[in-house]
Amino acid sequence: MAEHASAEITPLGAYRRAFDILLVERVRTYVLVLFAVVVAGLQVLEPILFGWAIDALTRNEPALPLILVWAAAGFGAFAFGLGVALQADRLCHRRRLAAMAAYLEHVLRLPASFHSEAKSGHLMRTMTVGCDAMFLTWLAILREHFTSLVSLVVLVPLALWLNWKLALLLVGLMVVYVAVNTVVIRKTSGGQKQVEAYFSEVSGRVGDLFGNVSVLQSFLAVPSELVEVRRALASLLQTQYPVLNWWAVMSVMTRAASSLSIVAIFAVGAWLRETDGTSVGEIVSFVGFANMLIGRLDQMTGFVMGLFFRGPQLVHFFEVMDEEPGPPERPDATPLAVTHGHVVFENVAFRYPTGAGGLADLSFEARPGETVALVGPTGSGKSTTLALLQRAWDPQGGRILIDGQDIKHVTLASLRAAIAVVFQEAGLFNRSIADNIRMGRPEATDAEVEHAARLAEAHDFISRKPDGYLSMVGERGQGLSGGERQRLAIARAIVKNAPILILDEATSALDVTTEARVQHALDNLREGRTTFVIAHRLSTVRAADRILVLRDGSVAESGGFDELVARGGLFAGMVKAGGFSAADAVQVVP
Repeated sequence: MAEHASAEITPLGAYRRAFDILLVERVRTYVLVLFAVVVAGLQVLEPILFGWAIDALTRNEPALPLILVWAAAGFGAFAFGLGVALQADRLCHRRRLAAMAAYLEHVLRLPASFHSEAKSGHLMRTMTVGCDAMFLTWLAILREHFTSLVSLVVLVPLALWLNWKLALLLVGLMVVYVAVNTVVIRKTSGGQKQVEAYFSEVSGRVGDLFGNVSVLQSFLAVPSELVEVRRALASLLQTQYPVLNWWAVMSVMTRAASSLSIVAIFAVGAWLRETDGTSVGEIVSFVGFANMLIGRLDQMTGFVMGLFFRGPQLVHFFEVMDEEPGPPERPDATPLAVTHGHVVFENVAFRYPTGAGGLADLSFEARPGETVALVGPTGSGKSTTLALLQRAWDPQGGRILIDGQDIKHVTLASLRAAIAVVFQEAGLFNRSIADNIRMGRPEATDAEVEHAARLAEAHDFISRKPDGYLSMVGERGQGLSGGERQRLAIARAIVKNAPILILDEATSALDVTTEARVQHALDNLREGRTTFVIAHRLSTVRAADRILVLRDGSVAESGGFDELVARGGLFAGMVKAGGFSAADAVQVVP
């Protein structure tokens, strides 16, 4: 899927872009960062005040003022920290939802070429995991890790100022942490990227299984598919284990270094007290520094691990976001004005990026209100022709005109608003019947929805439903028969009321009886509209005003049904291949 992206994305680049999304609310983010600095300063001050209070007590001096300042610092750190936590949560949740919305909008605008290769399960996981990765990174930094980083930056100079000899032990502890983290990251970087690739593969495969449960059960394929899933999961584990082993080693080593450092501070502190007069309070302060340093480094280590694991997820997220959203819209594009519905293809040439299939010097016209059927062998260019009409792609040569307007020069929204499509698969959503019909025009009234259903021969079966037009159709319309689904799709096209109509194999999956009923609905839909019909069933093109027979991306024959059959050319051969004689076909096909 990433092969269409303009440039390779690195994890660092992905994180940079993630923070660009957060910084849309720049002022609020900077205020939270400022509060985090205050929290860090107050937290570093606490062990110093603790040590000073201990020294005051050992010298029999008043310690209460120091204790009160210490308490105030602790309360201030708590109050500012609470404010940061509450506001950071709200900010990060808002930006995560904004990122989800942007991803969905972008993916839904991507061309058919992208969706023909991408798996829905993979796309869904990329969105959820990618947005969660951004959310967790933002929240961790604003809530904890910016404070931790500032604490470490402030702590070291303060420690050196208080007692440089004890401070060297803290610096040594930091060096060990950084060194171990660096080694582990280098050892596991390639493995974690492979782990994420396995996760994506498994998600895509599971999405396929969930979308085809009835097929799997019918062909008794569930056991074999589960074997393949388990094999993929086993491969994932084999890749994940080495990564987890290195992180486990790092965790043990850093904790061991932490414990040794505290013991070392006590030992060196006791020796310094005897040799150069280091106070008990200084030793206590450095124990506090060490505990703080250990805690902060543990937090930072966990954060680095999280960054490491989430990096590939963000890369996949932004790879999808970098996919080209289809033909660009010109800055000076104007709305399409359809006055008659006259469509002209002038010397149109197109090749897919893979080099397979396409069109070669295709020229024809569809006059206003005319029904034009496109037939031909698989790969002859039928679907490509009508995809170009909808600007799923742009031709590399020639142009397409609607009422004299080059569709490259009009807005995509106005072009697609002028075209209604009834697909082979009805494409219903798990919503009410009324909502599915309104998909073509959400503002349609109940009366308009019912009128469209009547024209589509759907009102009777809808009325028999317990909840009528409010009945749910089930996922992908599973609660309806094939004919019922197609009639709802036709009603949806009627409600849209577009001047140009595309019927893409709209009846090919239906039995003869159901097809006759649906065909009557299609006749109602075609009335007054310029219509293009794609069909393999010759019966569905019998009533077309003109038939275009495509071969290798160009028009091989053109004419009426009877004329083409009588001509004895490619079309007549298709009729015979379908099991009809030329004479029988003319008589039998309704």
